Amino acid sequence: MNKFALILIALTLMAGSAFAQTTDLFISEYVEGSSNNKALEIFNGSGDLINLSEYSLLIYANGGSTPAQTIVLDETIMDTGDTFVLVNSNAGAELLALANQTSGNLTFNGDDAVVLVKSDDVIDCIGTVGFDPGSAWSCDDGSTVNNTLRRRPEICNGDNDTTDDFDVCMEWNFFVVDTFDGLGQHSTDCASVANGINKLGSVKAVYR
Repeated sequence: MNKFALILIALTLMAGSAFAQTTDLFISEYVEGSSNNKALEIFNGSGDLINLSEYSLLIYANGGSTPAQTIVLDETIMDTGDTFVLVNSNAGAELLALANQTSGNLTFNGDDAVVLVKSDDVIDCIGTVGFDPGSAWSCDDGSTVNNTLRRRPEICNGDNDTTDDFDVCMEWNFFVVDTFDGLGQHSTDCASVANGINKLGSVKAVYR
């Protein structure tokens, strides 16, 4: 085997291993703002079309082990790279203007776990179901109360374990209360998977 072929194989293996791949939807932004300013952004980096009507959001209040609210997402086809923004229907005008769907059931505080499911399968979660952290899950950088959280660009898949210890600093960046300017777009370092073929080349992208 010639030197060029060996280099090509090495580069291919490096590309396949250096970048994680997004396999399903995940929550890319969380807004726990003032009054009814609550919102969640969902991101599709899977490389496939996804019908949102197969997914629901569950809100577990105050350490509860059964959902206090269930929100079935609209029948919307998400292309790869798309984001979908769900907003409390009583939010302020600035936040409502960014919504793809509104719901009066999108009510949560910093101590409420938020879970994204597909049928009965957990796809992603914020917080720990069945555990009340007090006022919020917190760390040195911030907390889940009175903040906007954005998923770090190196995070490529959701957290499908609803009962593990939730360290909010591990996967999220923090912004001051009522920050909405990032909703509707998500920046990721992840490679998507389309038709079983790894996409090589640059994987840094901003999706709008």
